Amino acid sequence: MSTTYFQKPENALKRAEGAALSSVTKLIGVGQKSAALDVLETVIKPKRHRTWTATLEDILKKFLSLCTEARETKRAKEGLIQYRQIAQNAAQGPESILKVVTSFIGDGERAVREAEERAGLGAEAVASLQDLEADETPETMMLSVLTCDLSDTGRADRDNYVRWLRFLWESYRTCLEVLKNNQKLEELYADTAKKTFAFCVNYKRKVEFRRLKELLKTHLNMSQISQFSAQTESGLRLRLEIRAAQLNAATQLELWQLAFESAEDLHNVLSHPSNRKAQKSKVMMNYYDKLAQVFWVSENYLFHACAMQRIFHLSERQLNREVSKGDISKEQAQAQLRSLASKVLLGAVSVPPPAIKQQDIDFDPEKDKQIRMAALVGHNSVPQRRSILSDVVSKNMNTMAYPELVDLFKVLEGEFDPLHLGEQVKPMFAFVEKSEELKKYLHPLKKVVLLKLIQQLSQVYVTMRIADFAKLADFMSLHDCEKFIVEAVAKNQAVVRLDHKNGTLNLGDKGLESENCRSQLANVAKGLQFTLDIIQKDLKEQMRSQKVEALKQLAERLEDERKMMSSRRMQIEERKETLEREMHLKAMEEDRKRKQEEEERRTYEEKRKEEDKRRREEAKLQQEREEKELAEKKRLKEQVDALKAEEKKGKGKKDAAVIDALGKSVEELDDDELKNIDKNALIKAKKEQEEKLKREAEERIQAQVVKMDHLERARRENERDLLAKVFEEQKEHDKLRWEVESKQFLENHKKKHEEDLVIKQRMLRMTPDKSVFEEMVKKRRELQHEKDKAEHWERTRKERERKKREREERERREAEERARKEAEEAEKRRKMEEEKRAREEERARLDAVAEKQRQREAEIEARREKDTAPAAPAREAARGVLDRPTMDRGSDRWGGGDRPAGDRWGGGDRSGGDRWGGGDRPAGDRPAGDRFGGD
Repeated sequence: MSTTYFQKPENALKRAEGAALSSVTKLIGVGQKSAALDVLETVIKPKRHRTWTATLEDILKKFLSLCTEARETKRAKEGLIQYRQIAQNAAQGPESILKVVTSFIGDGERAVREAEERAGLGAEAVASLQDLEADETPETMMLSVLTCDLSDTGRADRDNYVRWLRFLWESYRTCLEVLKNNQKLEELYADTAKKTFAFCVNYKRKVEFRRLKELLKTHLNMSQISQFSAQTESGLRLRLEIRAAQLNAATQLELWQLAFESAEDLHNVLSHPSNRKAQKSKVMMNYYDKLAQVFWVSENYLFHACAMQRIFHLSERQLNREVSKGDISKEQAQAQLRSLASKVLLGAVSVPPPAIKQQDIDFDPEKDKQIRMAALVGHNSVPQRRSILSDVVSKNMNTMAYPELVDLFKVLEGEFDPLHLGEQVKPMFAFVEKSEELKKYLHPLKKVVLLKLIQQLSQVYVTMRIADFAKLADFMSLHDCEKFIVEAVAKNQAVVRLDHKNGTLNLGDKGLESENCRSQLANVAKGLQFTLDIIQKDLKEQMRSQKVEALKQLAERLEDERKMMSSRRMQIEERKETLEREMHLKAMEEDRKRKQEEEERRTYEEKRKEEDKRRREEAKLQQEREEKELAEKKRLKEQVDALKAEEKKGKGKKDAAVIDALGKSVEELDDDELKNIDKNALIKAKKEQEEKLKREAEERIQAQVVKMDHLERARRENERDLLAKVFEEQKEHDKLRWEVESKQFLENHKKKHEEDLVIKQRMLRMTPDKSVFEEMVKKRRELQHEKDKAEHWERTRKERERKKREREERERREAEERARKEAEEAEKRRKMEEEKRAREEERARLDAVAEKQRQREAEIEARREKDTAPAAPAREAARGVLDRPTMDRGSDRWGGGDRPAGDRWGGGDRSGGDRWGGGDRPAGDRPAGDRFGGD
């Protein structure tokens, strides 16, 4: 355990660095780096040094350097966290943290390079290492010994290299943990993340990349929850850089699933509304390029073609800008566009055609996935092969491709020549196979051509010999053709059967479940309906005239219907408002009860926790008291044992005083017996033993005093004569020495006096010059004093004027603020009064409307009672026009369902003659010409 030094940071740094003092050997100078780490840690951790200084930065750099040499990742992390808390609020804190973290990572990278050079190995040597964080097991150690042909020195260098790699990985993780969720350190966080991605790529660390992705996901999710840099342009830019670096690393490590997830993360950042400016051509080009690689590896050629289209459009705009600026020539731009157009054309043509028989299913798990992938390439819905090909044609990409591929689209999509299709595509296949950048499209392109050949042959032939088909598809082997045919049939892309017994290829499906048979009934129904419309012309004209008559009557009653609908709407709104108020009051009451129950439950829980806490504290205090008492008894027991041991050394015999007091020897007591004895007995035994030892010591001292007194008396009696003789000899010697020294002093004094006289004469000649110089200095200082005094009074005057202006300006702003608040309050009161007056007016208007409505209904009801019954036949005749089968509506005017004949709205149990369901009048209680009983 090292000594704790609470001292100034400067002294601690000097101690750690080994600054030599006169009588102390410093720690680092003698190789005690572990002790130096302890000293620096005592300076960084205490709360005493909470203020950032430049010296503290040097201390932490030295501390991290020693941690790197000792590979102490945990201590380095604790030191960095402590330093971040100290420095993040200082003015130069973020810059200091940047220097410290950069230095720490630089030391780790330098150590890895040195270990790599010492071992003579590269990144491939550790590619087989599964996990840097996993400890080495005995099995792996034995396997490394048996399978590795390195010498002992080489194996040690390799192990040292692996340990340094593990330390560097831990250092990256430590820095990311320290720098997370801090807006001032987000630049440094992004740089560290990109360095970590580069580390994973350089050393082929796939497991570590997975962990790094999850770590960054956790950090960025936490930052979104805490709104860290969520809306700032710099924060979004850094997120974009991190996600782009993550996508590049995933594709370089060939972790395609992680690359797809990284592409989704990058797309989420690019889709942010505040991040439109960050969508630069280079970023989007890289995004779509990596996305195209992911889709190609997953054999999802549809979205690969979409990504290549995006790349072509972006490249075209960028090349046009560069040509307009004169950075590149037009021929170079056309060459690049020709290459991209060829890739887009081959990618679009390589997309396999859709299935012939589409199955109708309610839930398709692949649909959501396809929608997500479509969003990644900028589509709102899932794209189709025909839309991609139409875009290729509309943008003239088929004509911009290489000359050898210009006719590819026309041969596959435009022409119908199955007998010569294979011969036409052979030169194109040869060109694609020779080109390194287009070679990967050859295999899927052959599959699409073979599928097109089968589909075209099925439209012409029913049966074909396999040998003849092999001649037409000679660009692929027969075995590959058969294998692909089976896959196409399984995917519903073709309807074909292989008959090896007869050596034929049966094209098309003659079963009852073919598309033509399944649609036959629908076609027959359409034909019958068309024939019926031609035959029944009179019935159609009659239905049309009845419809016109009904519409005419409806137009006559339109105004009354509109008024009734308006009144009905107002009643519905009032009912809705009443219901909403009741529901709101009910919800408020339920919310109040729920809050009250939660409060009671929380109060009970708090009381229970307080009671548990009190019981635990009492038990803890009781246990501490018992432990303290036991420790005190043990201490007393040890002291008594020590006193008895001292007594034995002094006398060589035992004393039974303690045994008599306790009934048993103290040495024979254990902890359980010690708990049961009285503490006062131990204290009494200790005091008796101490008094006994003290008494014996005093007796021994008294005997020694008597002995020393006798010896001193004898010595003085013997030395008395000798001292007199020595005194006389010393007196003669001192006299001679004094005479010699006196003579020498007089001679030296005389000589010094003569030299001083000569110097005085020389200095007297400088007296006038001295006076002139003194006068000159005095005047200069007086002038300077007057000048400084005038400047001081001028500064004082200006400062007073400035304070006066500030006070006046502050008083003016306060007066304006008070006036503004008073005006706002007045305006607020005025608006509230206007709103109150408007509500009262609206309420009065609504009351008047309701009163008029009630009066009108009363008048209508009175007129209805005066009407006679003969109006019923006319009314029934008028109603019969609407009740004819031509309208196909039954008794409901609006065709709304099975409601009573007199209920216009179908909403109540009222009689047939009451429109609103509120009266008991007969069905024919109104005249034929007045539907509502008016004049």
